[in-house]
Amino acid sequence: MLIHFVINFLDTFNIIYLWAIFAKKNNIILKLIGSTLTASVLMTITERLGIHFIVTYIIIILALKIFFERDLKDAILGFFFTAFIMMIFQLMLLTIMNEFISDDNIKGIITELIMLTSILVYSRMNISKKISYKKINSNILIYFISTFSIYASVIKTMWNYDDSIVVNNLLFIVLILSILGISQTVIYFNIVKGIKEREELRLSNEYNAVINEIVQEIKQRQHDFNNYKNTIKGIIEVVDEEKIKQTITDYIKDEDMNDNHINDLVYIDNVIIRSIVYNNLVKAKKFNVNLKYIIENDVLDDTLRYHDISNLLSNLLNNAFDEVTKDECVDKDIEVKIFKEKNISHLIIKNKVANSNNLNLNEIFTRGYSTKDKGTRGYGLYNVQQIVNANKGYIKLNVENEELIFDIYFNKSSG
Repeated sequence: MLIHFVINFLDTFNIIYLWAIFAKKNNIILKLIGSTLTASVLMTITERLGIHFIVTYIIIILALKIFFERDLKDAILGFFFTAFIMMIFQLMLLTIMNEFISDDNIKGIITELIMLTSILVYSRMNISKKISYKKINSNILIYFISTFSIYASVIKTMWNYDDSIVVNNLLFIVLILSILGISQTVIYFNIVKGIKEREELRLSNEYNAVINEIVQEIKQRQHDFNNYKNTIKGIIEVVDEEKIKQTITDYIKDEDMNDNHINDLVYIDNVIIRSIVYNNLVKAKKFNVNLKYIIENDVLDDTLRYHDISNLLSNLLNNAFDEVTKDECVDKDIEVKIFKEKNISHLIIKNKVANSNNLNLNEIFTRGYSTKDKGTRGYGLYNVQQIVNANKGYIKLNVENEELIFDIYFNKSSG
């Protein structure tokens, strides 16, 4: 029974660990060990009782849901996607080892150890950052995983019914599964590429209009320069000599405050960031909000894709505006900072809050959490966390002097 537990532990560990890599989960050591240990014990017991293998699948799926706090659909789809990949490589290894090793237990342990080593190597490769079942549209994902689950279930059923069918036809089965897996993968990447291109086109069309509006406004302000000169001439003509300096100083100060917010946008290279900041400057003027921004170039461009930057910055600013536009929020201040420090890229959003006692920092990223009316569902910050996790980033969240501070950072040096 001990040897079966060891094999089950290694097999479950490999499946859950590979699933966590595909799901872009961070800081998973305790969850990984806890879920693997729990599932392995239950699986070993069910096997000794002769219960159908479907029960062992259900145990692993429930472990993913409970320990990693995933939706049941995500846990099911992710499990079968991972199990299918594991099954192909296990069958390939068994095909080779059958020529040299006869003991099934030894073959099982060696296979799982080789799989574990391969997964560890894969997790350190750059390609692991580009492959994720979460990046596919949910309907497409359901189709692929349903297909994979059928493949996996058929092979597992054949093995349990008469393992000689599988053993005697290993090479043929591996070849068929490999062809099916490769064809599905090619389709997957083509669909992802198409989705990405359509998303970039949508963003380009959406923000081009904003860029044109910025250009027109700057042209208008350049045209207004003559008006400013004429106004200053008029001040000199009609204001008493001893008051001219102060009057002109006050006038220029007011114009500088109005102009700089727009003029500084020209120096932001990333069109997505530039457009979002501009839209929020217009919004801030409408709601009498004091919006400040300090943005360095080439900070997030190599870390996040355009639509990730758009969703991340938009959701954070929407959350900030929701808070400062409350009637009970006295100081309507928002600050945006994007900068790089010691090879760490930072996106910081600060905003005043109406009442810091109403904030639950432990649940603020929970799906559906909201400080607004009870009938309003909050998904913005949940989406923020999903984007950050998917790109190996971190979120530091705190409240200081009635000010909510989001510090989102990406450390390239950590790999």
